[in-house]
Amino acid sequence: MRFATAILLLTLATLAAERKPQPHKGVFPPGVKPVGPYSPGVVAGGFLYVSGQGARDASGQLAPDFDDQVRQCLENVKAILESEKLTTTHVVSASVYLTDLKNYEALNRAWAKYFPRDPPARTVIGVTRMPTETPVEIAVVALLDLKRKKLVSVPGQQMQEPVTAAINVGDRVFFSGGPGLSQSGALPKEPADQVKLVISSAESALKQSGLDMRHIVYANIYVDPGMPLKMLAEVIEEAIPDETARTIIQTSSLPFGAHIIISGVASRGQRRVGGHCTSVSDTVYCSGRVGTIRQSLESLKADLKAGKFDLSRVVSSNVYLDDIDEFAAMNKVYAGYFSSVPPSRTTVQPWKRVAELSLPPTTGVAPSRDSSPRAQVSIVAVR
Repeated sequence: MRFATAILLLTLATLAAERKPQPHKGVFPPGVKPVGPYSPGVVAGGFLYVSGQGARDASGQLAPDFDDQVRQCLENVKAILESEKLTTTHVVSASVYLTDLKNYEALNRAWAKYFPRDPPARTVIGVTRMPTETPVEIAVVALLDLKRKKLVSVPGQQMQEPVTAAINVGDRVFFSGGPGLSQSGALPKEPADQVKLVISSAESALKQSGLDMRHIVYANIYVDPGMPLKMLAEVIEEAIPDETARTIIQTSSLPFGAHIIISGVASRGQRRVGGHCTSVSDTVYCSGRVGTIRQSLESLKADLKAGKFDLSRVVSSNVYLDDIDEFAAMNKVYAGYFSSVPPSRTTVQPWKRVAELSLPPTTGVAPSRDSSPRAQVSIVAVR
C-alpha cells in the first residue's frame, strides 16, 4: 500500500513539474549586442519575437546613406532569424520606425529585396528619435512552422508595396497598418473620414478569414498631432469592442500625411484576461500603460496577475519613451522587473516632448514618489 502511494505521489509530482511553465528561450546570436536589458529574440508559443534592430553594424558603425542603413538594419534582423534556422519568409508581422518618412520609398526598395515572396503584414510610423540615433528600427514576429502561414489578400485590392494585407497563422490573423487611402490613392482631408476608411480597410482584410472588428484581440492605434483625440475616442469606442486590448500611440508623423494607422491581431478565439489584456490560446496581449516607467510596469504587472501570469512570461515589449535622453535611466528601472531571460523589446521616442502630446498616467502610483522617466509600455506574454 505504501509502495502504491509513493508511486502515485511521484506521478503527481511529475505531472505538476510538466505543467509548470518553462523559461522561454532567449536568442543571443554572436555579434548582436543589445543596448539594454532585453533579449535580441525570444522563442515562445510557436513564434520568434525579434527586438527592434537599428542600423548600426556589430562594430557600432553607421553607414552614411539611408540605403545602406536600412540594409544593415534588415541584416541585423536576418541574423537573429538565421540563428533559429529561420528565413525572412517566416516573418508574419513587422513594425518599422523611421525618423524621416522621406526615406519611405528607399525602405520599400530594400524591403522588396529582403522579402521577395510572401512578405509579412507591416506597419510603418514616423518617430522623433531612437536609441543610438539610428534612423530606422525594425521589429518582427516570425512563425516557426512555415506551413501555418497563409497570405490574406483583399479582392480587388492591388497592393502597391511589398506588403501583405494580413497573414493568417491558424488561430490568429496579423493585419497590416495602412494609412487609409481611397481606391484612387487619395487621402481624405477630414480626420474622421480617415478613421472610417482605416477601419473599413481593416474590416476588409479580416473578412477574408471570416473575422470582423469584434474579433480584434490587440490593436495598435497610431495617431499624429493632427488627430483630434476626443473624436477618435468616440469612433474607436463604436468600432472596436471593449474586449480588445487597445493602445493609442501618439507619434510625430505617419506615411502619406495620414493622421491614423491601425494594426493588430485578430482571432475568433479571443478571451478577455483581467481589465486590460486579451488572450489567444497561450498568448496574452496587454494594452499600453502610461506613466513613469515604474508606474507603467507596475500597472502591467497587476494586469498580468489578474490573468494568473507574471512578468517572467513576457516575451515582447514596446517602450514609447518621452525622452530618449533618459534611455539609460529607463533601462536601470526596467531591468529590475524581468528575469534572466528578459523579453525582446523595441524602444522609440515617438513624439516631441510637449505637454499636449503626453497622455495622462494610467496608474494610481503617486508621481511625487517616483522620478523615473515617463513612458508608455505594452507587452505580449506567453504561458
